Amino acid sequence: MFFRKNEEKRARDEAAQAEIDRLKTLPPEGLAVEVLPALGSDALKDRVAGVRVQDICKQLLSGSKGSFAVNPGVLLLPVREALQRLEHANLTLQMASSVDNATRWRITSTGEQALADGDVSQRLGVGSG
Repeated sequence: MFFRKNEEKRARDEAAQAEIDRLKTLPPEGLAVEVLPALGSDALKDRVAGVRVQDICKQLLSGSKGSFAVNPGVLLLPVREALQRLEHANLTLQMASSVDNATRWRITSTGEQALADGDVSQRLGVGSG
């Protein structure tokens, strides 16, 4: 029984690491296409004060729950770049928190519409050209 739990944990850890590796290889615009649905998810979109980049990184790995061997913090810089692309396309809004001086992010109504229309890639210019 113990061996089986170890195998399950190892599989979860490997899957989480594989997802981190995949996300880190995406160009900023490609990662932005994945970040916007995370930001627009039920878990994050209704936070009035916005969400921290760390929250977005965790949400991107929400399918890999149960793995503590990987650090979602390694995605901070790539996710910040992706958020910048989304902000330039008016799909996200950067907010300053008066509570902890942390930068927080929210999806805009334009971002929600892009998700609903399925044209996030097009609005970011991914795959065109």
